[in-house]
Amino acid sequence: MHYFKKLFEYSRPYLPLNVLGLVIALGSIGTGVVLPIVTRTIVDDVLQAQQFDKLGPLITLLLVLAFLRLILIYSRLYIYEYTSQRVVYDIRRDLFAKIQSQSFKFFDKQRTGLLMNRIVGDLNSIQHVLNSGLVQLFESIVTLIVTFSMMFYLNIPLTIALCFVLPFLYINTRSMSKYLRPTFRSIRESFENLTSTVQENITGIQVVKSFGREETEIEQFTEVAQEYTDRHIKAADIRAKYVPFGRFINGVGLTVIIFVGGYLIINHGMTVGTLVAFNAYLLQLNGPINSLNGLVNQVENAIASMEKVFELLDEEPAIKDPEIPATIQKFNGHVKFNNVWFTYEKEPVLRNINLELRPGTVTAIMGDTGSGKSTIINLLARFYDVDQGEITIDGVNVKDYKLDALRKNIGIIMQDTFLFSDTIANNIAFANPNATMDEIEHAAKIADAHDFIMATPDKYETVIGERGIGLSGGQRQRISIARAILSDPQILVLDDATSSVDMETEHAIQQTLKEIMPGRTTLIVAHRISTVKDADEIIFLENGAIVERGTHQELMKLRGRYYKTVLQQYRDYYSYFDNDQEQKTAQGGLMEQ
Repeated sequence: MHYFKKLFEYSRPYLPLNVLGLVIALGSIGTGVVLPIVTRTIVDDVLQAQQFDKLGPLITLLLVLAFLRLILIYSRLYIYEYTSQRVVYDIRRDLFAKIQSQSFKFFDKQRTGLLMNRIVGDLNSIQHVLNSGLVQLFESIVTLIVTFSMMFYLNIPLTIALCFVLPFLYINTRSMSKYLRPTFRSIRESFENLTSTVQENITGIQVVKSFGREETEIEQFTEVAQEYTDRHIKAADIRAKYVPFGRFINGVGLTVIIFVGGYLIINHGMTVGTLVAFNAYLLQLNGPINSLNGLVNQVENAIASMEKVFELLDEEPAIKDPEIPATIQKFNGHVKFNNVWFTYEKEPVLRNINLELRPGTVTAIMGDTGSGKSTIINLLARFYDVDQGEITIDGVNVKDYKLDALRKNIGIIMQDTFLFSDTIANNIAFANPNATMDEIEHAAKIADAHDFIMATPDKYETVIGERGIGLSGGQRQRISIARAILSDPQILVLDDATSSVDMETEHAIQQTLKEIMPGRTTLIVAHRISTVKDADEIIFLENGAIVERGTHQELMKLRGRYYKTVLQQYRDYYSYFDNDQEQKTAQGGLMEQ
């Protein structure tokens, strides 16, 4: 019931239109009720009485009523299509906004295909029942009441005879509903699994092909698709058992009417026109009764969808804006981590981190994979919240800033650059949608991206593929840098920003980054010594704790973890030379640097 209340709240703004639709539906039902009466008059008063002069006006009346009913049905269909689409649009908009408001922890536990199905498949199911299901329910109930009233008016014995059949129809419908609800819920779950499997395969198609796993993926998809098919077949089996029985009961009802009606005509003087009209009303009953059977499927499906959609809408984001946010225009960039602890899935990731980033300085973080380097960035931008301790910027806890204000002052250049399937200009302007073309080009020039952009077919209006397909790793990274420059952040974060490019491109990008670092607080997460050696302070993490800190020279003198990492990287580098003399020459040059 909770979900229907929520649905009603979304439908409330369109209540006047829905009421108008109901009035129009009543009009169409009314015209349908009058038609059999006119037919009875034609049979009894015109054909049997042979008063053919009345035939023309009555036929005209039939045509007018039929045309009027056509107009009313069209109007009702349009109104309910419009209102149902608007309701679903409002839910879809709020659902997408809810997903956008969630923290990274939410996305860590969700499959992309499942979320896509919430926004598309489940809402389409709700729209369908809003558009036709509920209207059919209303029309069916009203039609049943009005039609039975007219049947009693025409002939009470015939109607009573028909009533003996109706309880069987009710029992049949209730039984089908009992078995269909869990079946439709399982169909929804298997459909989500199917869409998630397809989405993940397409996203990771390069990995699939690289390892020659196409056949394995096909087998996995076949299993998921078979499960989806089997559950649909189970639902079809349930319908196949109950729907024909419902039709059989309808047939029994028609047989009863013909038998009893014939008896009444022969022995009690009931007119043929009355029997014709009664049969016409019986045919009108078939529509509501059959639609109620079909409506069970729609409603059960929609209920399963509503449960999933509104559960997601009811889920509160783990990270929210403060009730009274701190006022801020632009950061100075003084960052402090005070006794910060963070646990993920009950495993400690960061342990008692104390760190200070002063305005205008460059701080680098190194460490092995899984040491917690990227977690520091995620906590700074409040993608996650700390478990203990606090992070402050300019003396204010990051939890006291509005999320958009906080993140607009932090420019993050990530290792895995994500570019949208859009123009190059729009990808750069993603951080600042109000930027002018001159500002976009200026940012691209600083990022050393302008020249290769101008070499593309449509220059800044060139549409690139999803995730930047068609551009090299270095080109994608330069667009990402231009995007960060355009946002003009006071805090610049480089999350292994050059790890996926070759050494020559890395050197060129590093020179570009050095030009935009002055005056900003810069945090670098990297594993290459060449990226961090010029930092004002280097932090070395191990198992989530800071084990070393200092400048490059200071850490080299310690001969600890950082020193060993430097030697290992240099050893890996000069091991590529062919002979000892070349290795010594290279080693001497590198150590001198």
